[in-house]
Amino acid sequence: MGGLFPRGLGLARRDGGRLALIAILCVAAGPRFFELGRLSFWYDEVVSLRLARTSGPAGLFNLLFQIDATRAPVHPLLLSGWIGLFGASETAARSFSVVCGLAAIAVIHGFGRAAFSVRAGLWAAWLAALSPILIVYSREARMYSWLVLVACIAWRSLLALRQGGPHRVMTLYIVSIIVLIYSHPLGMIMMAAIGAAGFLDAKRSFGGLGRWLAVHLAALALVAPWLRFYLDHDPEFTSGRLSPRFLLGTPIGFIGGNFALQPVLLAIIVWGVVRHIREPGAADDLARDRWRPMRFLLIWLIAPPVVLYVYSLVFHPVFGPARYTAFCAPPFLILVGLGLASLPALARFPLALGLAVVSGLMLHGQAYDPELKADWRGLAARAGALADPATTLVIVVSADRGRNVEVETARYYLPPGCRVVALQEAAGRLEESGFECVLLTVPGQRGMPRVAPPASIGGFRFERDRRFEVGGLIVYLGVRGVAAGAGLGAPGSSTGSARRSSS
Repeated sequence: MGGLFPRGLGLARRDGGRLALIAILCVAAGPRFFELGRLSFWYDEVVSLRLARTSGPAGLFNLLFQIDATRAPVHPLLLSGWIGLFGASETAARSFSVVCGLAAIAVIHGFGRAAFSVRAGLWAAWLAALSPILIVYSREARMYSWLVLVACIAWRSLLALRQGGPHRVMTLYIVSIIVLIYSHPLGMIMMAAIGAAGFLDAKRSFGGLGRWLAVHLAALALVAPWLRFYLDHDPEFTSGRLSPRFLLGTPIGFIGGNFALQPVLLAIIVWGVVRHIREPGAADDLARDRWRPMRFLLIWLIAPPVVLYVYSLVFHPVFGPARYTAFCAPPFLILVGLGLASLPALARFPLALGLAVVSGLMLHGQAYDPELKADWRGLAARAGALADPATTLVIVVSADRGRNVEVETARYYLPPGCRVVALQEAAGRLEESGFECVLLTVPGQRGMPRVAPPASIGGFRFERDRRFEVGGLIVYLGVRGVAAGAGLGAPGSSTGSARRSSS
């Protein structure tokens, strides 16, 4: 095996694999670019855009510590350069993640090809092209698609080192694990997993434990100054402590379906592993050598979610959101791809078609539903037509009473001069004079409010027959006619089905 690039990506072999990979990438681009700018940014994307739109790196770093709980600088810096070239619209900003997602598919193909076969690499790439979790995070202006790409490059570099790659591969390996850390706090867990895999194969991959230790100490020295910024504050989001069933269900989002599909996928993986290791005519030492890339994949797949789950039990309960385990999807897809490649054609193609259908069924609700994200862009256009922004007050009701981040999203989109407040602050702001238009926004789903709106706030009442809808929001127009001492009618219980946030 030569270097990681370009052969490692599988783009420079004189066979049909190159054209097949290009075709797969074209297929993958479809669901990633489809209506990419239709939905407004959601809160975390607004955080990324506010950072990327600062006047320079100094301003970005200053704001980073104020508004982004991850404290991770690499993605905002890259996004800043990207929107400087292509603009800051929803389509332009999110397209950086699309490019990262497509590049990750190419690296996934390269890993499967180098570790197993051309066919295994192509099937892995095909599964990645249609993976719901990879598609979803390739359509958001956050760092998760970038994080998947960097993780893939780091693991691919480790495999190339094991296969005798040149010195530049070692450089790429070191750079990639450093960039992992600066891209997200979760990079610490992935770096530990990669380091553990390298330790178990230190003689073959690094030439011995001494060199393995030197490489990782050098990388640790370069990231150590930043680690304290990840550890000096509590996480912004917690999910509550979840049962082990949620940990076992982690791979569901990688392809789709539910727990009923997991035994089928496991059987495909086991079939592929056994067939690969015990290929007819393979000697015992060759079979053992063929097992080692699978050990990399299993550590990549299992270690980060387990560590994150244990951390959530002992410290802060952050395990749960799919975005935190998206960078563990590639090894699962590679292993399933190996299994598909090992099956007879009569079984392989129907199974692959079935898995594509399963993946496609998840995409509407996770990527394309017009009510998936609150349409603050649409509300901004509507509010501008209703009244002068300087005399407009927008009151934001959140489904999460303890974390009303929608206020910041609304402020990003609504015109300058328009006042935006959380529900808890509304009564005090309405005591000010001069508001000609008061809008109460409530998260909605299929025409029903997910949280019961207050009947009145201060001197304004909000009635069902004076409302309109924009994607994911129900907006009530305030009407004067309630005595100022009437106070705030608190929202009641949720009236719509609670939907899992995509944040």
